[in-house]
Amino acid sequence: MTSQNWVSLITPASSHGSGAGAALNTAATATLSPLIGAVAAGDVAQVNAEGFYQGWESGLQIRVRARGFITTTGTSTTATFLLATRLGNTGSTYVTLATSAGFATGTGALTGLPWQLDGEIRCTAVATSGNTVSTQAALWIQNTAAPALATANTVMLGLPNASGETAAAVDTTSIQGVSLRGTLAGANATIQLTQWFVEALC
Repeated sequence: MTSQNWVSLITPASSHGSGAGAALNTAATATLSPLIGAVAAGDVAQVNAEGFYQGWESGLQIRVRARGFITTTGTSTTATFLLATRLGNTGSTYVTLATSAGFATGTGALTGLPWQLDGEIRCTAVATSGNTVSTQAALWIQNTAAPALATANTVMLGLPNASGETAAAVDTTSIQGVSLRGTLAGANATIQLTQWFVEALC
């Protein structure tokens, strides 16, 4: 019978392990979570190969929590959040684990609205191909600069936006970087991640 023996951050013991990432404020898809130096140097959250400490194994659960803020302008654009991995924790090719529906940022100019994402990534198999990882998360965004009780102050978005977990083909025999990414359709908002916690539960 399996049981949980430990919970540990899978980010390195450094000041960059759980802190802020780069702001997204252009029409692009980019990594919001912190990186080790340049993009090619990898994500601070890394799952090791099978058999290594904090490595992939069937049944491994990875808990993800991110916090940040979004600033909007007088021109609406569409924003999307997604969790992703990349093989070898290097390069520019990502596998999307789960993604939110695109949401309109609105035409009001609002500064520093808080958001929080909570999710779980489950390893369902150790293999080089096929669906090996299932992911589900929820994203909460404050939707007014001056919240009032008993009013609709928060929007919740699912990752995915319907029907439970998303299954994805991730090579779980190899090292994988784990990241939170975002997309803006236009340069009319700024998304910033300020806290990033990725924990392995085993």
